[in-house]
Amino acid sequence: MLSREKPQSIVQFAPGMVVAYGQAIDAITHHHPLWQLCLPSEASLLNDRPLSSGAVIAPNIPHRLAMPNGWVILAEPQSLLGEAISQLPTVLPQIIDASNWQTLLQQLQGYPKLTEALQYNPYLCQDPRLQKLLAKLDACFSGDCLKPEQWRAHQVANWLALSESRFLHLVKAELGMAWRPYLLWRRLICAMQALRGGMSSTQAAHLAGFSDSAHLSRTVKATFGMTSKQLLQSFQP
Repeated sequence: MLSREKPQSIVQFAPGMVVAYGQAIDAITHHHPLWQLCLPSEASLLNDRPLSSGAVIAPNIPHRLAMPNGWVILAEPQSLLGEAISQLPTVLPQIIDASNWQTLLQQLQGYPKLTEALQYNPYLCQDPRLQKLLAKLDACFSGDCLKPEQWRAHQVANWLALSESRFLHLVKAELGMAWRPYLLWRRLICAMQALRGGMSSTQAAHLAGFSDSAHLSRTVKATFGMTSKQLLQSFQP
């Protein structure tokens, strides 16, 4: 379960999702394979159009967000939260005074599946071999990040006693994303947590398997529409 202590001060990571209350978010056009829920606390812009209420952005849809204050929620497609977001209306009612976690949940009480998933977000994956893989990847959330060595599809497939083709099929079907973008997403989580923990860009890039800090920054910008520095600054106290 996510902490309810001053959630506006920092981005929070949990299995299958990223939830944050940010300030001065101004992203360039970008896209990612995740469900996104935007909940502005002030008048904002989505794709250069006024946004005064919550909005759902489907996976891989290019978008640009400019938001002075508000919540950004990212969810893996095959998680309870991803499923809950996918079933929301495209435009949500206006969110009023949702600058803390408890208030946000109260404002969203008309969407019980969403509020449940925000507090507990299990993967929907049913295959025990992929559950084993997810458990290993989730070590990052406890601060024990795994440098992605030997994470090529055929290597992971061998570890799980699967053929490469069967592994790739299962990942797409059970996780809702192809293996390469899924692994990249998990590496970005690892890198961003390392940066938040005080590591330099070079150290974080190395830990998460990027060639250097420039490679990490380019990947963050392509995925989130902001540089690593801009992204972190948007979610500072």
